[in-house]
Amino acid sequence: MGFLSTGSVRLEEHLWFRCITPVVVLGLLTNATWSFCHQLCYNAIYRKFGQRSVAIGLMVGEVVLVLILIGIWFQMVLIGPGKQPKLLPFKIMPEDESDTDSEAKESSQGTQMSTNPPRIYQCDPQGYPIWCTACQSIKANRTHHSSTLGYCIPRFDHYCVWIGTVVGRKNYRLFVQFAFYFWAFAIFVIVSTASFLPKIIRSQPHVPRVNPNILIMMGLCGMATLMVGPLFLAHTYYMMVNRTSLEIIATKRRSRATNTWLCYYNAVDGIRYVFEFKALEAQDFWNKRNIWTNLKEFLGDNYLMWFIPFGTNIKYSHPHSSDVAEVLGPYQEKCGERLRDELQHRIEAGNYVAAFKAFGDRSMGEN
Repeated sequence: MGFLSTGSVRLEEHLWFRCITPVVVLGLLTNATWSFCHQLCYNAIYRKFGQRSVAIGLMVGEVVLVLILIGIWFQMVLIGPGKQPKLLPFKIMPEDESDTDSEAKESSQGTQMSTNPPRIYQCDPQGYPIWCTACQSIKANRTHHSSTLGYCIPRFDHYCVWIGTVVGRKNYRLFVQFAFYFWAFAIFVIVSTASFLPKIIRSQPHVPRVNPNILIMMGLCGMATLMVGPLFLAHTYYMMVNRTSLEIIATKRRSRATNTWLCYYNAVDGIRYVFEFKALEAQDFWNKRNIWTNLKEFLGDNYLMWFIPFGTNIKYSHPHSSDVAEVLGPYQEKCGERLRDELQHRIEAGNYVAAFKAFGDRSMGEN
């Protein structure tokens, strides 16, 4: 009982710590809105300079951007990064009498205990798929377990401390839109304030000439521009080459970078081959060599929704199926043609770690 109490306290402390930074960011955003609308637009532009239409227009524009940011923020948290559906163990053991009996038993009882392996999956050096003990499920390609949320995240990108949530396959588009609109918000405030700052200084001969809140607001927005701008550009590049932040970070930490293994089914001879890749080589697994194809995998097929910050491009129905592609649905990761060509070339050159026949490949078709 004491252990459970201690665990609950630690969990509450962890959740509280996760909320601190987002609350601070929200407070700074609120303060910037007050400084811009009240101190700059109302007191200076509206009352002192008499430019009422300009002041109202600037206030409306700033408030709209803030409401968009808060709306995206809440959506990211509520929608979440996505949760990988449970994948049953793959049928990879060699066919024998016990396997046949087990398959017949599954059919008669209507309970599924395993599933046929996909054409390509990440594995260990022996060809066994990666298993998540916490979720009691196989990890699909590009899936990583989140210690923060306690389950596996499809296309895990990173945990964003500023917004207090994990970014994954389901809320990635919202995250990119949040970075873009935050950047636009900061630039809007800086340009608007800088346009009237010389006039404010000339109109007040006595010190202080400018309200300190306006200067603090400009400083904070300047810092936000330097942080969010490169963040948005970096993630735009990641999408263009079909990579995640986690995959980029893995190659930068060369001392801790680990090799990756892939298991590939060769339809020519019906054999599965296991290949070893270094961290840098693994980055190009999912690159389709077409910028628009890569962008659509992250942002969806509807170009209009790339700019409208509402909802998610992932629609999932949680089907009950023995086919991995149907179970994963939109969470399924498809490799590029260049990777398939590379694997075929390695097979011809005998450059592979292991080779075996999988029991579940008897009915293998095109995945």
